[in-house]
Amino acid sequence: MYCRHCGKEVKDKAVVCSGCGHPVEDLSGNIIVGHPWNWFVMIGLILLTLLVPPAGLVFGIIGLLDPAKKVQGAVVTTIAVFMTLLLIAVIAGL
Repeated sequence: MYCRHCGKEVKDKAVVCSGCGHPVEDLSGNIIVGHPWNWFVMIGLILLTLLVPPAGLVFGIIGLLDPAKKVQGAVVTTIAVFMTLLLIAVIAGL
């Protein structure tokens, strides 16, 4: 796919053009609105998820509902599900 503003080739899942910074339109012509979480927020969410898995599930689902945060939401949700299963196994083992 190519940016309609500057013509630079961008990846299909890109949210903004790496050449000019304009929002990228998806295949249906809709502009993807919003921005992904920055590194500090992601690190904070992962740490929160490690300590409180249900909070990670909530933020992961919120991320999955936003097209700009879909991949990050999937990461947080995956970690949250793993930590929840681990927590259940530890509690059941006691």
